[in-house]
Amino acid sequence: MAGRLLTSLLATFLGAMLLLAAAQILWRNVFRMSIPYSEQLLEWLVLWIAMLGAMAASVGSRHITIDALSQALSESARRWAGVAAQFFALVVCLALFLICGAYWLDTMSYGETTLGGLPRWAFEAILPVAFAVMAGAHLAHMVSLLRHDRLAGGAETAGPPTAD
Repeated sequence: MAGRLLTSLLATFLGAMLLLAAAQILWRNVFRMSIPYSEQLLEWLVLWIAMLGAMAASVGSRHITIDALSQALSESARRWAGVAAQFFALVVCLALFLICGAYWLDTMSYGETTLGGLPRWAFEAILPVAFAVMAGAHLAHMVSLLRHDRLAGGAETAGPPTAD
């Protein structure tokens, strides 16, 4: 369900970005001026699309992985390598959550604005939220791998664990 929500938001924001960019081009060619605040809004949309895409990839375990050793490792070793990779991603996401959270709190305290007076912190809230969601997703994937019988040396079960 979270994956569908993220994908829907991603598609909506991408559509809005494409429409705004096309309108901006048309507006400049026809009226020789730009749409007010369109450049700033496009910048915010790029940030939000990037973070929504990263969250969707992490939640659905569809992110890019480097799989150079998977052919040489046994099934059990592959699972432990997966646990290690998920743990590393979890630690990185938690660190980025803390950094982005501190940045977001600073932005709130300064009272900066964007897009003609809207609070900047409202647009930057995606940063700590995204890293918290990604950390949660990596934790869930790691726990799923750890709970799988093959890691504990138990009886073989059919198929890898699922993220859902």
